[in-house]
Amino acid sequence: MKVVTISQMILRAAVLLALILGIIFWINPGLPAQNQGLKDVHMLLGFIVVISLWVIGLAQGFVKGGGSFGLALGTFVVGLAVAIVGLWQESWKGAGANVLLINIIHLLLGLCAVGFGEMIVGRTKRRARAQASASA
Repeated sequence: MKVVTISQMILRAAVLLALILGIIFWINPGLPAQNQGLKDVHMLLGFIVVISLWVIGLAQGFVKGGGSFGLALGTFVVGLAVAIVGLWQESWKGAGANVLLINIIHLLLGLCAVGFGEMIVGRTKRRARAQASASA
């Protein structure tokens, strides 16, 4: 259960910091090109979000009472979508795609990742409490 809680805290912190950097990039679109280090930090935070979401998805499957395969699969799908859009958005923007649309999709996927992670953690903790009180 500690793994779930620690991953939840890491997910929250990484999403918050990535969101702050993303808003800064949105306000000043030239900043990532001027300062590659900030862009790299944003990408690292994105990877941390994806990995912590995947850990939450896996860990919920090992909680007493059994986890949900569907939720575990969902975390991997959402995490993969976040990673794909995050890694490919620059090339899509360069190919003439709608920049605003890509940014909105990227933002919504990030918020979906944290929401999904929070939902799974809440469900897992409720299940663990119910299992503990049932066995007591």
